[in-house]
This record gives sequence, structure tokens and C-alpha cells, in this order.
Amino acid sequence: MSISDPANLFQRVPELRTFSDDPKISRAIESGDPFKVYRSLVLARLFRRLPQHKNLLKELTSERRLFAKPLKGTPSLGTINSVGFSFVGESERDTDGSHIALHAFVILFGIPLIPMGSYVVLSTGDRQWQIYARAPLGIMGWLYTRGLALALVIMVLSGAAHSYHEASNQDLTVLNGFDVPVKVKIGDQTLTVAAMDRATLTLPVGHLLGEASADKAGVIDTYDQSLESNDRHNIWNIAGAAPLVANTIIYRKVKPATPDEGGSQIVYCGKRLLEFSDIQYLFTEPPQTLSMSKHQDTLSVKQLTVITQAGTPGVMSCLNYAFSHGQEKDMLPALEANAALKGWESRSTDIALYVANSISHAEALRLNRKILKLHPEDVMLERSIQDLRDDIGEHETMLKEYAQRASQHADSSSEQYLYASLLSGVEGLQAMQDLAQKFPKDANILRSLIWRKYVHGDSRGAAQDLLQLHTLSPENASRLFDTEIRLLLAQQRAGEALTLLDAAINNSKGVERAARALEFSEVARQMGSGDADKYLRSMPEDDDDKLLDIYRARAGLSPNNVANRELPAVKLSESLRSSPQQTLDLMKRFSTIQVRAHLGTDQLALLYGEASRINDQATKDKLQALMPMHKADLSVFEQFVRGEKVNLNEVDFETDVLAAAYFIRSRNPQLSSQERQNLRQLAAKTDVLQGIVSTAIRQWQS
Repeated sequence: MSISDPANLFQRVPELRTFSDDPKISRAIESGDPFKVYRSLVLARLFRRLPQHKNLLKELTSERRLFAKPLKGTPSLGTINSVGFSFVGESERDTDGSHIALHAFVILFGIPLIPMGSYVVLSTGDRQWQIYARAPLGIMGWLYTRGLALALVIMVLSGAAHSYHEASNQDLTVLNGFDVPVKVKIGDQTLTVAAMDRATLTLPVGHLLGEASADKAGVIDTYDQSLESNDRHNIWNIAGAAPLVANTIIYRKVKPATPDEGGSQIVYCGKRLLEFSDIQYLFTEPPQTLSMSKHQDTLSVKQLTVITQAGTPGVMSCLNYAFSHGQEKDMLPALEANAALKGWESRSTDIALYVANSISHAEALRLNRKILKLHPEDVMLERSIQDLRDDIGEHETMLKEYAQRASQHADSSSEQYLYASLLSGVEGLQAMQDLAQKFPKDANILRSLIWRKYVHGDSRGAAQDLLQLHTLSPENASRLFDTEIRLLLAQQRAGEALTLLDAAINNSKGVERAARALEFSEVARQMGSGDADKYLRSMPEDDDDKLLDIYRARAGLSPNNVANRELPAVKLSESLRSSPQQTLDLMKRFSTIQVRAHLGTDQLALLYGEASRINDQATKDKLQALMPMHKADLSVFEQFVRGEKVNLNEVDFETDVLAAAYFIRSRNPQLSSQERQNLRQLAAKTDVLQGIVSTAIRQWQS
């Protein structure tokens, strides 16, 4: 078979004619490249493709000079700091001293790292060479370079794949601030986030939909977000329940004069979807110290972490923070989810409803209706819905609706109670009396009747019915605790009232304990017995004394902590004892969030009444949402305190509100002096606790 030989290899190596019939070797010969011919022989030898020519293949592949090629330039030589290019090794040495050496990128002067090629050379001195020709790489060198090239290709492809993955996906960290596991599903990925823990999902970029759920509660939060590929940290804080914080830590060469110079903290309670950049410590603790250059005096780093408190779920830690910073409205989704996880038990549900009501009547109405669907037999929950609908102007609509329901269910005490609850004044009192005769064992009816009797002046009848309620339903009787204290005082039974308060204080804490301590002080002062202020000297679990000092101010006592004198509720309570105008001016400076939890009904009634009397619309607007009265009753209250003629038998005023109304009305100069005097006497008589209304009667200027 005749083949072309452009490099005249047959003349140089006649033995190659032996392989003329081998397609692979003959193609290499026809290419005119001696190196390709040498490699084809090496491969045939390695893979034992031509066993009949085994010895010839071995002989030819041992003589690389036979396949040498002319020089195309001088290879780079030379090193800097022991790193560079050089000839290393020696093989196929000839009698004149010439040999084949490996040209390579070397380290430490002579350790080859990357083979560049082989050359026929002659050493002429220390690192001096005479270069004759290029020679093919030896078997190991050739395999090494091919392996290196393959590794580089793999690295490039791997990097490209990684870059593609990074560009097509983004990590999302999911936080669970609840004390139960939560199942998360986004797209086709699902995982369970353990209680008070976090997990990370790697998600495809784009618009994603997802949800967080628990077995009993169902869906507690949803994810509807466009996820982009970037170097930011994406966070889904389920329902905003986990106390996520971003800390800026400042390291200084010189210790700061005050701790406040050491950094800052931002708390993200109530925040659901967040992105952060430039975070050096993601859910890890930063070191106590960091090295700085000689040109630096300070160095700041950012940390993202979740605050944990032993024995306290994250959602409750967030709630405590939110209430102390006036941010509880942000916590409604978390509180609603927590109530669902707790099976809508009373405590968690009441907290969620309280916050919903502080946002708007519409939001509170939505949540109440949601809960009522789960508990359709909960009469008190439906009463809450009635109050909310009343506040948004649906009273007449409800009257017709519940009258029809009562007519259709004449034997249902609950339906009759719900309708009668919408009736006010003497009409409502008579309706409850009739129902109590028809349904003597219904605790809701009896409880409502007791309250209505008391606010309309029948203290004796209310006290008798209360004894019956204690036997019938102690739980319902406990809801009338404040009414019971006032009933006892109205009947000159202050000693019994004091005993009840003493027991209640020892079984309560927080705001409830503080309120009972204030009432105890007021009753004990009337009696002139014992240490009236003993419970107002200290309070358990009140580390900063703020709560205690707020109620000390309401009792007319100085704060234990002088710094607490600047608290809004303290300043208002102190001012209200002597100066109504100054108090109204102060109220304009404060938000309702700052004071609503700690102003009593009597204080609110005095403030709102005086604002109505002098037509201070700005203060009225601020206080209106805090007044515990329906719109219709509030309208009558405003007319009454302005001196207009109204019929109080058509409304139901709490005695604290009624006492304040009598006193504010007495401040109208257009009334006769005798009527004003009578009103003051009525106010003093109605204020059975002899609290702030009695103080105002003595100390406010007419």
C-alpha cells in the first residue's frame, strides 16, 4: 500500500514501512508531523495493539531523536527567586554529550511543575545550553500534559457549571420563632424547620410561591416573592416571629469611654421578608478581638443572629420587645399564627385580639370572625364581634339581625342573651331581668344583669345576684371582680373589699397586680387602717420599676426611680391631679401607644370629658379610641359633660365614667351654682374608690 510521506520519515526511519498497513500510524505519517507519528507508536505499544511488532515498537519509542523536529525559536529560560523555566532531566545521551532534556516550568530551580516540551540539547556550562532540535515528550511527560489539560478543562467546566448554578439559584434562610416544628413548602421543595431553629433552601431564581404550616394550625404564613441571584442574604422570618437582629460591632484599639460607642443593634421583630448585604458573621459569633493595621483605630463588622432566651419562645421574646417599644402592631401576623398553633387557647387568642383591636376595628373584626368560625358556640366571642360592629356603626343593622335570630330561637338562652346585650339603659336592664327569670341557670345572662343593676344604682340587688353567680359559675363571677369591689364599697363593706384585693394581689402579676395594688391603696386609705401603700413599694418581675412607678403616680406617690418621672403615663398622672389644661397639653405631645396600657378608665373619662367640654378636638381624636364606650354612649357622654340635657337612663356608664361625667359637667359656668354643687356631690358619692375623680374635685380650680 502506497502512502504519502511529506516529512520523509521513511528515509529517516525505514522501519516505519512495517506499519504502512496500520490505519492510525499511516494517517500520522501522512500528516507530516513526526510528533504525531511518535505518539501513534506510543499508543500502539501501550494498548498492545500490534503484538506481532512488540519489539519493534519498543525500539522505536525508545529513540525520540528519530522523530525530532527543527527549532521554531528559542525556548524561554531563566528563573527569578528559584521560579521560572529551565531544562531538567537527561535521557538518550549521545557520545558527544548531547541528550534529550525536558523544558519545564520549575520551582526551587529544578523541580518541574508544568512540562512545556522536550529538546535535544548540549550543556555548555552552568545553566548554559546548546539547543539542536525539538523532541517529542516521553510517555510519562505526554500523559502528564494531557492529564493536566484534562484537569484544566474539568476545572473550567466545573467553574462554568458552578457559575450557572449560582446565577440560576439563590439561598433562602427560613427562621422559625415558634416552639413547635413548622413545615415549609416552596415550589417543589419541602422541609421541616425545627422549633426555634432555622434552615436553608437553595431555590431557583424567579417568582416563587410557598407556605409555612403546622399539622393542627394549617397554613400560618405564605411566601410570595421574586428571588434574584445576588450576594445578598435572603431571609424568610415565618410570620415575623423570630427575634432577628443585625448587630454592628465596632472594634477599637482604645476602649470606648461609654458602652454605647461599642456598636449598634437593629431588631427585626414582626418583619417577614428581608435582605441583607455585607454580613461578615451570619448566625455565628464574632471574635472578641480583631487585628487591625497600624493605620486603623477602629474596625466595624456586621453580624446577623437570632436572640434566644432560655425557656422563652422567640415569638414571645419579640412580643415583649414590641410592647416595650410601641411596635406591637407589627406582631399581629406572628400572634395570630401563635394562637393558631396553640389551638386558639384563651391567653394567646386574647393577646392577638388586643393587638388587632389596636390596629383597627376592621382588623379586630376580621380576626374575631375567623375565630368564631372555629368556635361557633363561643358566646363571649360573638359579643366581642357585636361591640366591634357597634363601633363601626352597625348597631341598627345588628338590632334587626339579632331580633330575628332571637325570634327564630325562642328557647335558646344564648340567642336571647345576644339580642338583649344590644339594648341599652333601662330597656336593656328590663330585658335582662326578664331573661333571668326565664333562664335562671344561664351565667351570661346573670352576669350581665348584675352589671346593669349596679351601674343603674341597684347595688343591693346586684350584690344578691352576685352571690348566686358565685355558686352558679365562679369563672363568670371572677369577670366581675372590679364590679364586686365597688359593690362592697357602695354597701360600706370596705373590709371585705380589702380582703378580696389582698388575696387577688398575691395571685396576680404584671399590670393586673399593679392595678390591684392601686385599688388596695385607695380602699385602705379610706379605712385608715394598716399600711395602705405596702404593695406599691416594690413589685416582683419589675426590674426597671417602670410599671410600679406608673401606678405609684396614679396613687399620688412619688416614683421610686427618679428617672421614671419622665415616663408619659407618670407625667400625665401627676399633672391630672391638679391641672386639667396642662394635662391636655401634655397629651398632645404623647402618642396613644405610649399611654393606653396604663391610664385608668377614670383618668381617661376626666381627660376626654374636659376635652369635650372645652371643645379640644385634637385631644378628643387622640383619646376617642381609648375610651371603653360604644359610639352612641360616647355621644351622650359628650353632650352631658357640655351641660346639655340628656337622659342617662338610656345609656350604661361604668361608675368610674359616671363619676367623671358628673364632675366635668359641674365645671360648666352656665349651670346654676346649686346644680353644680349637686353634681360634685354625686361625683364624690359615685367615686366609691375615692380615686382621681375625688382628687380632681378637691384640687382642680373651677
